[in-house]
Order: sequence, then structure tokens, then C-alpha cells
Amino acid sequence: MPQRSAPKIIPKYQQIPLSTLAPERQVGIKLFLRTGQDRYVLFLNETNALSTSKLEQLKHNNVSHLYLNTDDHQGYLNYLKNNLAAVLDNPDLTENAKASIIYDTASDITEELFLNPSTENIEQTRNLVDCMIDTISQSPKTSNLLMMITNQDYYTYTHSINVGIYAVSMMRKTVPSISEADLKNLGLGFFLHDLGKARIPKAIINKKGSLDQDEWLLMQAHPTMGAELAQEMKTDNPEIIDIILTHHEHCGGSGYPKKLARKEISLPGKICAFCDVFDALTTKRSYKKAMTTFEALKIIQKETPDHFEAELLNPFILLFSQQEG
Repeated sequence: MPQRSAPKIIPKYQQIPLSTLAPERQVGIKLFLRTGQDRYVLFLNETNALSTSKLEQLKHNNVSHLYLNTDDHQGYLNYLKNNLAAVLDNPDLTENAKASIIYDTASDITEELFLNPSTENIEQTRNLVDCMIDTISQSPKTSNLLMMITNQDYYTYTHSINVGIYAVSMMRKTVPSISEADLKNLGLGFFLHDLGKARIPKAIINKKGSLDQDEWLLMQAHPTMGAELAQEMKTDNPEIIDIILTHHEHCGGSGYPKKLARKEISLPGKICAFCDVFDALTTKRSYKKAMTTFEALKIIQKETPDHFEAELLNPFILLFSQQEG
């Protein structure tokens, strides 16, 4: 009986904007030109850099996109991650495209950080935050666009990204005179605020019901664990450690891990606390629906001033109320 031949696997292709490719950089994956319906030809292999002349030739021929095999999507994300500053510096990129690239790259970097906390991955996160703040400084509208595309499904890493974006925006609004250098430091702290959850069992983090007493005590230790983990990886800037340690402290003294009073909590810590709760309320999990912006802000307003800094409430509401609808 004749053997059946294996079914032919037909590659699938994904479109990527030409404007996301920086000149004279090796992309590391094969790139294709579309020449017709379901017809693609190899344009660049994985070992060659994309020259300026080739880019100009494509633009001259009104080519706005290239294509990659969908199996190479992670390779494309790696390229963006390793060349983020050069990619975002492209004047042809729209603000919407910049916001999408920042968020997609942040998702890749931050997920890896929580899976494998390391000095290298923290440095990748630092580079991401620096590039994000540079972009926001040059194109302020990018900040609003980033807030609009935050992921509405709760994962520890997407939560960290959302809180980072919200808190950077809130910090710029609250302290307009803040320097870029200071904002970058604080921004890294905001992105790392939940780093300690990398040491909490996933079964506890993703538990659908209420935590028992032992589980809750362990969860309350994540700010301390996060600070220790950051210091182990040579990230010992006092402002960064402060944000990690204080984002669950309450102005009325009922927070954790140290039950600090209002005057003992820094401004960045108070801002991170606002953003942390807001994102937790407005993202969905397997056991709860996402609240609307209005519903979440009403709860936060009710918890002020016992939990949150009253002087920050109105600026916070103004920052987020524009995201509704």
C-alpha cells in the first residue's frame, strides 16, 4: 500500500510596517515582499542588514510594509527590543505606531522579567522606560495613546506595564518641572513595583477565591521581596526601592508592609498606590469583570483619604476620566 505523503505546510505571513525597520541594522529574520494574492518573495535574509539604499528603494516604489513568517514573530519582537531607540527615532513613525511598539515591546520585556528576574532583564526594562520617556517628551500625545491601549486582561506583567504608564503620566502631571533623568528613575520603579510577585507561587497570585491567612501573609511580603530582589540585581537606587516598598502603604496607616503614616509615604509611592488600585479594578480576571473608569474612580474617591492622598485625587480623576468611553 503506497505511503501517504505528509501534508504540505503553507507558511502564514504577518505584515509589519516598513517604518519600524531602522537602516543598517540586522533584523535577524527573513523578510518578504508581497507580489500578489498569497504570493511572497524573499527580500532580506536573516544574516544581512537592511541597508539605507534598500529602504529608500522600497519607499520610492511606495512599499509601506514588508512581511514575515508568523513563526518569526518572536524574532521581530527581539529586534524591536534590541533596537528600540533607533526604531522610535524614525520620523516616519506615527504617534500611534510608536505607542503600539512601546507597549508590544514592554509586554515582551516585562513578561520575560517576571519569568526570569535577572540583572540583564532589569537593564532591558530600564532601556524600555528610557525610550518611552524620551518618546513622550518629544511627542506628548504618545502618553495619552499609551494609556488608551493598556491591556484589559490582568497578568502580573501587563499590570506592571499599565501601572508604569499611568504613574509616569501622573508624575508628569503632578510635577511638571521634573527632569527627564528623575522621571526615568521613577519610571523604572513604577515598572518594577510588583517585582516581588516573581517569588510568589502562581497558584496564590491566580487564585480565584479569597486567600487564606498564610497565603495573605505571603502576598503581603511581596513589596519586601521585590526590594530585596532589585537590590540583589544591583538596582539599589533609593527612589526605586522606595516605590517597590510603599505602593501598598495607606495614608491612614493600614497598609503593608510597614503600616506607614501619610507623612512617611513619598509622592511617587502615593502615585503608584493610586495607579496600582485603578488598574486592578479596570482589568478583568477569570473571577471578575473589569470595572469602567467611572466605577473605579468612584471606589478610589470613597477610599480617600483613608487609603489615598486627598491632594492627588482631583489630578488623578482628571488624568483618567478622559479615558472613559
